[in-house]
Amino acid sequence: MVQGLRSAGLSLPGSNQEQPPVLALVSFNSQECHTVLIAAIFLSATVVPIDPSLEPEDMKNLLEIIGPTFVYTETGKTLRKVETALALLGSNPTIIVSGRQKHPYVSYQSLLLPTDPEFRPKPKREGKDASTPLILFTSGISGPPKAVQITDEYLIYNCCVNCDTSCAGSVILATSPIFWISGIVTFFASIVQGKKRVFLRGPARESVIFETIQNYKVSVWFTSPNSLLSSMARIQTGMYNLSSLKMVVSGGSPLSPEVQLRAQRELFRNRLHIFQVYGLTELGILASSFPGSNKLGSVGKARDGILCKVVNLANGESVQPYVEGELCFKGHFFMKGYLNGCCTNTEYDKGDWFHTGDIGYVDDDGYIFVIDRLEDLITYNFIQITPSELEGVLLNHPAVKDVAVFGVPNHHTEDDWAIACVVTKFPVTENQLVDYVAERVPDDKHLRGGIKFVEFIPRTSTGKVRRNLLRSQLRIELQI
Repeated sequence: MVQGLRSAGLSLPGSNQEQPPVLALVSFNSQECHTVLIAAIFLSATVVPIDPSLEPEDMKNLLEIIGPTFVYTETGKTLRKVETALALLGSNPTIIVSGRQKHPYVSYQSLLLPTDPEFRPKPKREGKDASTPLILFTSGISGPPKAVQITDEYLIYNCCVNCDTSCAGSVILATSPIFWISGIVTFFASIVQGKKRVFLRGPARESVIFETIQNYKVSVWFTSPNSLLSSMARIQTGMYNLSSLKMVVSGGSPLSPEVQLRAQRELFRNRLHIFQVYGLTELGILASSFPGSNKLGSVGKARDGILCKVVNLANGESVQPYVEGELCFKGHFFMKGYLNGCCTNTEYDKGDWFHTGDIGYVDDDGYIFVIDRLEDLITYNFIQITPSELEGVLLNHPAVKDVAVFGVPNHHTEDDWAIACVVTKFPVTENQLVDYVAERVPDDKHLRGGIKFVEFIPRTSTGKVRRNLLRSQLRIELQI
């Protein structure tokens, strides 16, 4: 890989340009993709990983924001999507392609040429023209994806500082793709720490993931709540030898205490504790829980150099411990900003606190608990209901495989009624599930909108529930 990195870096189109080139990296995980990623950064280029599963129209919108000078991709369906997206955009960047199928573009293999052994990476730029080695797009779950500019300092802090998992072994499995911040952080952190990194090309069945843990003797597994839920539905205790596994880390969305305890029991026989990390694309890793620093349901404490506060949703004032509000953070190693004014930096207040849009609280010991997204709150009878609370209750029912809770308008008042879309393991009635929830939560939090049985819960590529899509589909169906 070192030889490939050197030769690809020296031979990459744009290596002699005055302005740093912009590389759109439209690919699933692969050694070739990772080689090009590092090689481009060696050239002080800006790399923009893009989800290859996007439809051409959505891909075109992202390419339009970044204006790539060249694109790296793979033969097959992904290349055809890139061609369609560029045609829609009317753009003609240099295209680099890996794979065995014939194509008229620059071949990845053609870049693997003998190079000068004295080759050194270009020095990073500083000051107002500081290097932007990466641009990552947000999930787009609450609006158009935002192009987040990542600096060298951001990468160094997140990949080198407080990111040591040496106590847990030397083989890391990260199921995150390279276009997620978790995929980027685990990729570079494994290099910095000298760890072996096992990766999967793309989304994989639970059986493949557990076979990988068993066969490659994985010691640290970075995963998500959605993956843990899917695994519990399909993997039986004792099916695989997981003795090498020392640490499981969950991130991407809140992991409820109910799901955490179930996963520890059903997947790992209570031999392991599942730890959580919390972060945003804009800010990097904000908090993490590790051995000796964890509480059930908590994402841990704010990392060194990062301040956290919780503010009242109505007046923006700081609240006391254990009081829920919006989580806000301040630090020196956050994003450079959003690219091309794709949106304004309204998330920052006058005190330079970044408002995350996440609801949570902090306890007396400084442990952070993330509850839900502000935009997902359901208001009924002046009470704010968090979908994750009701989802956690339903997931404890033996018939429930997956669930998403959201609010629907009530014709008689200005309130919303909570409704649950449920995927079942075996037959169960709506009344049984509604009553099950009613027995476990206060009256204001009952599922007055009822239950809708569905075949699957739509999620983004990052595993987050697409509640807006479910809500829109239901409104069309019910004509509300």
